[in-house]
Amino acid sequence: MNHKRWLWVLGLSIAGVLDSLYLLLFQTRKIEHLVCPIFGQGCERVASSPAAYPGGIPDAIFGVAGYGLAAVTAAAIPRTSGKVKKSLASAAVGGSIVALGLSAYLTYAQPQKTGAWCFWCLTSAAIAVVMAPLVISGARGILRSE
Repeated sequence: MNHKRWLWVLGLSIAGVLDSLYLLLFQTRKIEHLVCPIFGQGCERVASSPAAYPGGIPDAIFGVAGYGLAAVTAAAIPRTSGKVKKSLASAAVGGSIVALGLSAYLTYAQPQKTGAWCFWCLTSAAIAVVMAPLVISGARGILRSE
């Protein structure tokens, strides 16, 4: 049953990679415009704002990397055992908590810093919110075992 949970985390992580990659393609000017359901030009306004480039780095790269690591971890956990499995489970929990915190901040910051909402950014936040309890409950069983 626990394997099924990690498959869900893997699927959500892949969705997060794709979501973040779409934003990154816009932020790096590989595509000219974003399709923005519900919010019109909000996606482009948020994704091109100075707040979306901390230290000059497109913030979507962090989503691609974070969700990519989550996908690799979710795929590896059912195939490992012992200390490696526990280390991966701990890393998954830590990553999930960081993702939740960043998602909460970025969701708050969108209208505060740009006066707009981004469908793809909110989608990423929703993925993080759905993933967190799956990761935490899956990891709890691993971390409690001998």
